[in-house]
Amino acid sequence: MIGVGDRLGAQHPRRAGAGPTYRYVPPSQPIARAVTYIGDVLLEFSLTFTGSLTVVCPPTEPGESPGERPTLVLAGATLHRIADGVFISVVRADRPTIESAGGHRFIHRATTAAGARTRRFSGECRIEIPAGSGAGEPAISGSLGYALDVRALAPSDPPTTADDASNPGWLERHDASLASIGAIVLEPVPVAADRAARLYAS
Repeated sequence: MIGVGDRLGAQHPRRAGAGPTYRYVPPSQPIARAVTYIGDVLLEFSLTFTGSLTVVCPPTEPGESPGERPTLVLAGATLHRIADGVFISVVRADRPTIESAGGHRFIHRATTAAGARTRRFSGECRIEIPAGSGAGEPAISGSLGYALDVRALAPSDPPTTADDASNPGWLERHDASLASIGAIVLEPVPVAADRAARLYAS
């Protein structure tokens, strides 16, 4: 008897080898965001990546030229795969724990101010995503720099100053609100095609 998996395997056989390789540069704008309220405190989270990744496409179909596979589709698929499934499992004012359903490894390096009422947590993100069978499922690997900006606003906050997020008062006012969040999922941010298509021949 032939099972469902056998039938699917017969319809979509795996092909040996790999397709063309590219260097992908994420857009300069935030790629994932989340907004939530804890009491009267508004918390905004935004994640930005810098650097570049290696993107290896699945093998081409018989008779298909690598040049026939539009780079915009590949760039969009790459951006979706690195931005999707990112979540914060533990939020503390000194260092949030960032994780990903795709297995990204976030390594915290520094905490700085990023404008009034905004604190930036930055470091390195190591990414290793295996290829799928479709044209939009490339293998993605490498390390990116990341910046997670956390903005906290409350009606009781005093007037803002340029270094508001760098002084102890910001921590004192909002540490309890941040710590009360068990987990929060960052949603991918739509990116204009001309900003997403940053895929270069390797």
